[in-house]
Amino acid sequence: MATTEEIFDILGNQTRRMILEMLATSPCYTTEIAERLEIGQKAINEHLKIMQDLGLIDLFILKQKRGSPRKYFKIKDNIRMELFVAPRIFDASIKTEEIDLEPIFERYPEYKTFYEEIKFDSDIMIISKLKDNFDYLRNELAEIDNAKAFIERSISEVKEKILTTVEDLNLGEKEKKVLIEIVLKESHSPKDIASSLNVAVDEVVDSIKKLQEKGVIG
Repeated sequence: MATTEEIFDILGNQTRRMILEMLATSPCYTTEIAERLEIGQKAINEHLKIMQDLGLIDLFILKQKRGSPRKYFKIKDNIRMELFVAPRIFDASIKTEEIDLEPIFERYPEYKTFYEEIKFDSDIMIISKLKDNFDYLRNELAEIDNAKAFIERSISEVKEKILTTVEDLNLGEKEKKVLIEIVLKESHSPKDIASSLNVAVDEVVDSIKKLQEKGVIG
């Protein structure tokens, strides 16, 4: 899994951004990428290797009617690169998990109907119907984006409230920092908290004991 620094290194390079944009449209081979971007194949291969090593793209071989098989590159399946910046929130991540369809279909049965239709309907190749499906998905995505924006704003507001509340508590600075880590981070182990705060594990354990003695945490 790529680190935050690696993600920004990828996005900070114009050539890699252009390659990703091309591959997001359709798989491409090295010569095709080099010609369209007017960049040497050696440089393109170096960029492709970097992104392949980080798990962003995949290589596959496609047989040709004439000539030798050709190496193609494509965006890795089930991958999402996300950047979430808001007051008190900064998160850059690459997610590659498989999508579990069952809970989605249980909550949104209309999606299951649509999924089965586009997967099995013999008329799906008709352009007009494809356009209807595309428009439907685009509208659904717009609604989801609105809901996601609301949730992200709410997360930011709740986090702000948590930080303000912790600041008002009669606690030492170390105890406040440890408490914030416990409340806002997924991992609660003293070792992980110590690593995040760049302090000794013993200091974290001592702060946790003080928080427990004061009844702040269980």
